[in-house]
Amino acid sequence: MSLLRIVDSAREDAIGLLRKRLHSHATGVEEAVAKIIADVRQRGDAALLEGARRFDCPHLESILVTELEWESAGEGLTEFHAEAIRAALKRVTDFHLSQKARLDLAYPEGRWTLQGQNVGQRLLVLESAGIYVPGGLAFYPSSVVMNVGPARAAGVPRIVVTTPSSKRGVLHPGILFALRELDVTEVIKAGGAYAIAALALGTESITPVDKIAGPGNRFVNEAKRQLWGAVGLDGYAGSSEVCVLADETANPVFAAADLLTQVEHAEDNAGFLVTLSPGKLDQILAEAERQIAGAPREATLRKALADFGMAFVARNMSEALDLVNLIAPEHLTVAVEDPEPLLPHIKNAGCVLLGEYTPESAGDFAIGPSHTLPTSGAARFGSPVNVLDFVKVQSVSMLSKDDLANLAPIVEAFGEMEGFPAHAFGTTVRFQGL
Repeated sequence: MSLLRIVDSAREDAIGLLRKRLHSHATGVEEAVAKIIADVRQRGDAALLEGARRFDCPHLESILVTELEWESAGEGLTEFHAEAIRAALKRVTDFHLSQKARLDLAYPEGRWTLQGQNVGQRLLVLESAGIYVPGGLAFYPSSVVMNVGPARAAGVPRIVVTTPSSKRGVLHPGILFALRELDVTEVIKAGGAYAIAALALGTESITPVDKIAGPGNRFVNEAKRQLWGAVGLDGYAGSSEVCVLADETANPVFAAADLLTQVEHAEDNAGFLVTLSPGKLDQILAEAERQIAGAPREATLRKALADFGMAFVARNMSEALDLVNLIAPEHLTVAVEDPEPLLPHIKNAGCVLLGEYTPESAGDFAIGPSHTLPTSGAARFGSPVNVLDFVKVQSVSMLSKDDLANLAPIVEAFGEMEGFPAHAFGTTVRFQGL
């Protein structure tokens, strides 16, 4: 029995099959999240603490990180791990600082005019951001680095982080260490829809933020959906997914490893494999079976691949690229002999990893761009978390009398066409009696 469903495009309508791919919607989530939001709105910190005790630590005393915890941040963390966090943080921050520098060139501070006209734009940094760091099944210092890093690079002055505590009521030492390195002091030990509601609405301990970024489970995503408009959001971040595009030259050991890297997160993660021959597909799947056997997360890997994995044999590279763009994967490994010429044809992917020495795991932890990516096909329109998530553009205009005189006929015409005479009069009145 194969690890995942295999589709041969010569015999099946692979593109049609992908177009029908549906994303699950867990029943009851919408109503449950609505109740949580209402509870946080009404009871604030008390609701947060109750939720944290229910889902994370039954004896949690406070949702706030204590002074003792800050003083001991990093204890229990080996120097090897501490240096890895520092190195990843430098790479991620440097990458996003370079993006911010390019934005600053396009929008020089103090100058808003465009092309010599008295109309233009200003680039403004958000005053506050909330970063959600997932927890529960695992703890993610990398998510602190990958989401707080871009916010820091953008220059956001106030950053609030929410993340579930362990069963002992404390945060993972790697998370605390990363937060201290990033100089984040507003940290709330709460997760799920409770945390998103608190960031958006505020409580006794939390002043509401302007925007929330960071991945989470279906309750986090539903809370974001229901609170859209009350707060800015980075986008939809559902279950992790990966796609490996492999030609005849692909190393099956490397390709299998990349396929499994993302799938080991949880049972609802999706893995896609697109190859150009049945022979190469068989090699990669055989190697994947070898790597899965006896792995610490073997049961998770097998269930995720069986329930959500798909492998395709494309007739040519053009069709393979069509399949990739239709999948619109969160992570895409391009394991082909000459990958870079394919890049212009890859329209839909959260991140593209070119060549066999650019593994999924390096993108997750260390390369530089944030690992918080659009999922569930959202790469068709979404972007990774980056500096642009923490800035906004403001339009500015200042017309002279002559400028407005030139525009007046246009304004008056639209006011007449759309049935809003007051709009037209707002311009016309400035020239009456002159």
